Amino acid sequence: MEASIERIFTPDMVELAGRFFQVDAGKPVKLGDAENYVFEVYRDGTPYILRLTHQSHRAKDQVLAELKWMEYLQDKGCAVPRVLHSRNQNLVEVVKGLDGSEFHCCLFEKAPGARVKLSDGNHKGDLFYVWGKTIGQQHQITKDYIPGHYRRMDWHEEELLDAAYYQADAPEQVLRQQEAIIRKLKDLPVHRDNFGLIHSDIHQGNFHYHEGKIYVFDFDDCSNHWFASDLAIPLYYLIWSLEREGVANLNGYAATFMKEFIRGYEAENELSREDYEAIPLFLKVRDLTLYNFFYKKYDWKKEDRQWNEAVRTIEKRIIENRPIVHIDLDVALR
Repeated sequence: MEASIERIFTPDMVELAGRFFQVDAGKPVKLGDAENYVFEVYRDGTPYILRLTHQSHRAKDQVLAELKWMEYLQDKGCAVPRVLHSRNQNLVEVVKGLDGSEFHCCLFEKAPGARVKLSDGNHKGDLFYVWGKTIGQQHQITKDYIPGHYRRMDWHEEELLDAAYYQADAPEQVLRQQEAIIRKLKDLPVHRDNFGLIHSDIHQGNFHYHEGKIYVFDFDDCSNHWFASDLAIPLYYLIWSLEREGVANLNGYAATFMKEFIRGYEAENELSREDYEAIPLFLKVRDLTLYNFFYKKYDWKKEDRQWNEAVRTIEKRIIENRPIVHIDLDVALR
């Protein structure tokens, strides 16, 4: 979390949010604080997930748009956590930071199961197939979704697409590649069968695997985007995590993943060859947004060498205009 947000956040705010949703937040377990404060809390021995989002990250209407879509997906049979109402029958309650600014609070059921560690070799084809099938189901179901009053942002409103916003001295080569990426995105076709509201972050850290089923959570990044982006992001983070663990033959691992992943996806939804061919572009987009995320969140004079090397590796890929991994679509779509 940015230092400016940390300075105005207190444990008392978590307790107050808990009272709104009638859960015990006196001794919360912090699960994350990258973009939101996320805690495990309890009611009558049952765990729930309490999230507090600062207004600088998401406006209240944006949070409501996310929660309304989650409700729709669950109503249509998707495995996503149930969003719970407060004692006032609201999906979102507000608590104030020390400076008077707002944090938007909401409560979710905790997804069953646990995260998976892919490098241990225990999960491969079966998980990859279900992973793709889960995303395909969301895309197919969302084609008929009508957002109503609350709407999520469009892809071009993403501030993480602008390196200059976070670095006054951003490398010129990065800025040139950023412009080229955005031009290519603007040239992509947009229609009902390849574009819509997507999760935007279904990597292995944002779902639990339980009894052969994937339960997706953390919809905070959902946006109106190309479906192919939702396919690129799981591949990106899979390869990024394996790369940092020193796993060899990443192209081979990507081929294994994509073959089963796309087979699962096409059990629920299909894209054109042209849409699949955009996946390498979206891998580059994720390099760019992750690179900018690190500059947004961290003071690199204080960060350790490992993270500095990770960012320099991403920067080098951006400048060289190459994706994190190469995929053979002829093999993946066979």
